[in-house]
Amino acid sequence: MDARPSAISRAFWISAVAVVLTAFAVQVGADTPQSITVQAQREQEKLRHDLDVFVSTAIVPPLNYGDSLWRWKAEVCPVVAGLNKQLGEYVLFRVSQIARKVGAPLGSETCEPNFYVIVADDPALLLSKWWKRSPDLFGGEQGAKVKQFLDTPRPIRVWYNADTQGADGNFVTGLLDETSTRARPFNNEFVVNVRPSFLGSRITVSATRNIYSVIVVVDSDKVGGLDLGPLADYIGVIGLAQINLDKQLGDAPTILKLFTAPEDTRPTAMTTWDRALLHALYSTRQTERIQTSQMETVALREIESERGH
Repeated sequence: MDARPSAISRAFWISAVAVVLTAFAVQVGADTPQSITVQAQREQEKLRHDLDVFVSTAIVPPLNYGDSLWRWKAEVCPVVAGLNKQLGEYVLFRVSQIARKVGAPLGSETCEPNFYVIVADDPALLLSKWWKRSPDLFGGEQGAKVKQFLDTPRPIRVWYNADTQGADGNFVTGLLDETSTRARPFNNEFVVNVRPSFLGSRITVSATRNIYSVIVVVDSDKVGGLDLGPLADYIGVIGLAQINLDKQLGDAPTILKLFTAPEDTRPTAMTTWDRALLHALYSTRQTERIQTSQMETVALREIESERGH
C-alpha cells in the first residue's frame, strides 16, 4: 500500500491546525490587558478633547477681561404663547424640568414671566409689533443687532437681556459691550453708578453678567417636521445659557445640533452632554476667571459617571 496520500493528508491537517492556532493567537493577542489599556486611554483622550471643544465653543466667552460668563441669577419664569393649552403646558414642563435638573434658579408657578417662548408663523412681524409696544423689549438696544435678530433665517432665534453686577453687589452701567445688554431699570430709573467694581483680582472678575430675561421665538413654518420634545429641550438649553449658535461643536452629542445634524443622526432629546454643560455652568463660581476650565472638569466628571466609569 502506498503511504504517501496518508502522509500528505496528515501534513495538510497539521498545516491547517497551525493556521487556525496562529489566527487564534493573533486574536487573543489583540485583547491583551496592554491593548485594552491603550484603547481605553485613547477613548479617554478623545472624550476630554471633544468635551473641551464643546464647552469652549457652545458657551459664549466673556468679551472683556473683567467679565464673566452669562447665567441666570434671577428666578427663571418661563411662559409659552402661540400653542394650544396642552402643547404649551408640555413645553413649559420640559423647560422647567431642565432648569430644575441643572440647578438654575426656577421661580414659582405665580412668578412674573421673564423667559418668553413664542411660536409664530411670521416672527419678524410679531417682534416688530411687540417692540413698538414695549421699547425696552431688547434691553434698550436699537441698532443693527436688533435688526439682525428680527431678520434672522433661524428656525429658532433667541435674544438675551442681561445686567452687569459688580462684585460688591452694585449694578453698574460702565461695562456694557456690543451684546444685547443694558442695566435693568428699577422703579423706571436706571442705576447711576457708572464705574465698575474694584473687588476683582487676577483670579476673580470684577463684575458678573446676569440674564434677567430671554426671548425665544420659534418659526412655526420652519419647524413643522420636528417633534415637540426635542424642540422643547433645544429651547431649554439655549434659554438657560448664552449659547453661540454659529459654532461647530465637533463630535459632541448635543441637542444643539437639532438643525445642523443629518436627519438620520438628529438628536431626539437633550443629552447627557447638554445636562453636564448647564449643570457645570450653574455649579461653578461665576466670579472665577477660569470658570470655563472648571466647567470642563465638572462636565467630564458627570459624563464619566453616567458612563459608569
